[in-house]
Amino acid sequence: MNRPLIITIGIVVVLLVLGLWVYLLLFGAPKSSGEVFSNLGFTIAQQEVTITPPANIPLPTTTVDTTGEALRQLTTRPVAGFTLLNTASSSVVRYIERGTGHMYEIDLSTGKEIALSRTTVPKTAEAVFNATGATVALTSHDQYQTNVFVGTLGEAINLEGIQLQPGAKNIAFASDEDVLYTVTTNGTTQGYRHNIETLSQTELFAFNYTNIDMGWGGDLAQIYLATKPAYNLEGYIYTTEGGILTPAAPSAYGLSALYSNDELITTFTRGGTYTSVVQTKEVQQRQLPILALKEKCVFDTFTTNFIWCAAPLSTSNPQFVENWYKGITTSVDHLWLVDTQGGEAQLYANFEDLSGRTIDVSSISINNTGTALSFTNKLDHTLWLYDLTVE
Repeated sequence: MNRPLIITIGIVVVLLVLGLWVYLLLFGAPKSSGEVFSNLGFTIAQQEVTITPPANIPLPTTTVDTTGEALRQLTTRPVAGFTLLNTASSSVVRYIERGTGHMYEIDLSTGKEIALSRTTVPKTAEAVFNATGATVALTSHDQYQTNVFVGTLGEAINLEGIQLQPGAKNIAFASDEDVLYTVTTNGTTQGYRHNIETLSQTELFAFNYTNIDMGWGGDLAQIYLATKPAYNLEGYIYTTEGGILTPAAPSAYGLSALYSNDELITTFTRGGTYTSVVQTKEVQQRQLPILALKEKCVFDTFTTNFIWCAAPLSTSNPQFVENWYKGITTSVDHLWLVDTQGGEAQLYANFEDLSGRTIDVSSISINNTGTALSFTNKLDHTLWLYDLTVE
């Protein structure tokens, strides 16, 4: 064996010994064989779903300007989800901060903002509240998987709850205690109702599609299943009852829908461009003058014959909706009041003129008195309010 080879082998051995020494210095000796390479990235360490702070840490309060103009920005924090509520003396908006899962509440009369919970759910991206606002489902994304924690405000001002099955999606509440969700395995999507008090679980349906949108929960009397909208793919919408699927609307390319018990508003491609139509039991289809996407429209509190929608003045790109879902185009939105029976839309507000910035509306909601709309700006996930009582 020649000298250069011996020297090379010696250097390799020294480097290996030195590397092992550095590893033990940083991480200590492994307690089991499964931990030998855990810190080198060969296995993924299990993380806690939530992080609960000590109860004696005071929660801060701040003041938000909620007076004056009709259009108001309520947060600078990015918001994962929110709900509008009425108390005995005021109206409030309760929301979840993206990334942390912390819960806050803003009194819309006084502007006082308080932190309700500092229970941390890392990487929170979406949040859905039940009707009372006391329970919330927080969705986080980690290692290409969704994790959902359903928590209720406890006496210690923290969220106490359970984790749903890994991969749970399409979260909604059927009641204060019953959470709805889907899980997709082996090419089949199952829908479940899970009671967070009794921990009982019921399978509602099985559907041989992997990417679906749901219309369920809240006041909806039926369960709607829809394929994800795609410009070049034919979409379908069904209702399901007793395991039987029934078509709810004609199939169409790029199909998506906004649901109510009286009307079904669908958006799809026709003649190469997107259009929105309304159908009822009496009327097969009536075209609307604006695009009515489910993320940007909400039925009026007192009548389903009117919807509040955020939409641009016009869309020249035939693939505008597809690109908006992909996040590669921005919608410069205005507020419209749409008469679904008459097929007319009234321009109600120009958001860009009122705010001095582009607002791309998502997750729009209306309060139960029909006096205020709230939504997030898709561009930065901030929370906004439009007061319908201000002239």
